[in-house]
Amino acid sequence: MDLNNSPKSYTAYFSMEIGLEDNLKTYAGGLGILAGDILKGAADLNYPMIGITLLYKNGYFKQVLSETGEQIEQEDKWDYEKLLTNTGKKIKIQLKNEVLNLEIWEYEIRGATGSKVKVYFLNADLQENSQDSRYISYNLYTPFENTRLKQEIALGLGGVKALQELGYKDISTYHLNESHVAFSILELKMLHMNREEIQKKVVFTTHTPGAHGHTVRSQTDIEHLLPNEYLDLLKEDFEDNSLKMTPFCMKYSHCTNAVSKIHQSVTSELFKTNVENVTNGIHTGTWAGGETAMLFDQFIPKWREDSSRLTEAFKLDSNLLWNTHTQNKIEMIEFIKNLGLGELHPEIFTIGFGRRVDGYKRSGFLFYELDRLKIIAEKFNGLQIIFSGKAYFNYKDGEDHIAYVLKLAKEFKGKLKIIYIPDYSINISQMMVQGCDIWLNNPVKPLEASGTSGMKAALNGVPNFSTLDGWWAEGWEEGVTGWSIGDNINDEKKELEELYSKLENIIIPLYINNREEWIQVMKNAIAKNGSHFNTHRVLKEYIEKSYKINLQSQSTNYE
Repeated sequence: MDLNNSPKSYTAYFSMEIGLEDNLKTYAGGLGILAGDILKGAADLNYPMIGITLLYKNGYFKQVLSETGEQIEQEDKWDYEKLLTNTGKKIKIQLKNEVLNLEIWEYEIRGATGSKVKVYFLNADLQENSQDSRYISYNLYTPFENTRLKQEIALGLGGVKALQELGYKDISTYHLNESHVAFSILELKMLHMNREEIQKKVVFTTHTPGAHGHTVRSQTDIEHLLPNEYLDLLKEDFEDNSLKMTPFCMKYSHCTNAVSKIHQSVTSELFKTNVENVTNGIHTGTWAGGETAMLFDQFIPKWREDSSRLTEAFKLDSNLLWNTHTQNKIEMIEFIKNLGLGELHPEIFTIGFGRRVDGYKRSGFLFYELDRLKIIAEKFNGLQIIFSGKAYFNYKDGEDHIAYVLKLAKEFKGKLKIIYIPDYSINISQMMVQGCDIWLNNPVKPLEASGTSGMKAALNGVPNFSTLDGWWAEGWEEGVTGWSIGDNINDEKKELEELYSKLENIIIPLYINNREEWIQVMKNAIAKNGSHFNTHRVLKEYIEKSYKINLQSQSTNYE
């Protein structure tokens, strides 16, 4: 769609976190990175989309790891006045006992062909607000529930108001990325839209398979913050003195999306309703490493504008692909050395594991039988394992996982080397998915809604080795794009046996003894996974399946 020559009908993408670049501390993990990647994809495809989120001047948190492995959470301040542009516009929200003022800041994404998408950040840290309200713009996912609720109200009500203040007259779709942004529905009600009218405009994506992850807000807490004119509009939505945020979003959406086929099945069963699916993807222009991107530029013209062209990865010169990966690996090793975390060797097989630290993700699974792992390391003259990831605020199980890995890292000084890189970020993730030889993921099924780190690795020719959950159940071809750990049934004993036996008898021997075949797996990962699990495909599916726009009937740049 040529936005300069046609009426502008926009999709407004609401998300509590949006990850765009490392210096913008407005994301915590995969949810935010996905949001940023989708908006970048929209810029590439010249699709009229707007991003809406909050501004957090202290970020999520900066992770510092003590000598004993304790996660220390520090402020992660960033210079938003330098990186964002103040639009000069403000909005007001009438709360129960005060007026909340929000300042609108702007960030501009420039796509692969020069098209632009704008992301708006709402700032509550203003002198005219109470100190309690100013906390809205201090930290993302603060552990203080009252502030969390106030953040959700500010983003939901304020996001809709901000679009009006900015002059966006035609919003065809409000895309709600998780239920944190559910109060946008309430503001649409305030605009005198009935349920059917709201449903026509709202699309909802959920990323949480476990029942425990679906927020329920107390009616009393909401009543303490919102005035009667809003509460009157919520009367029919309260149930058992609470507002169940995910069902609330589902109720007012014409389409609820899961983020993988397995997640679709789990969510449909959990909420006893029909759920659609658009499996997640990544922004290839962001996640293809510098050296890798230059290689793609040489052999796969216009891959940045159309990621489906990566099916042509079989054209890549094998020696150049291997040399590119080796260079990426050397750069990662130098980065680790410069941090003072230890010395690694580029010729030794290296496993990568980078993601948020949570119990179901089983960060320590690889170490369940340490003696077996040591034997493998000795057999192949070394094994290197690199970890990175943050645990939630005050999440003891996650912090214990980190402490355990750090303890092992100190104990093993021989053939088995373990590194934990603190303060996982976009830059660290980019380095790891480009520089490791294989990407490990071993969640308990079916608790991984999608997972995107493995997609980033595959794009760079790094095969996946994972349990069959989330996206990998769709991208996996045994020995072709990577390897599975176990099958469709949860059987920890079998999974553990396959983890060690495949490493020892298939994966590492292939890497060491048959470079030509290993490089073929690298090409397969790019051609089969990279070409499909990307935000160009994701956005086109959203446009047709969720936004109900027929691409074939449009004169567009995003077809």
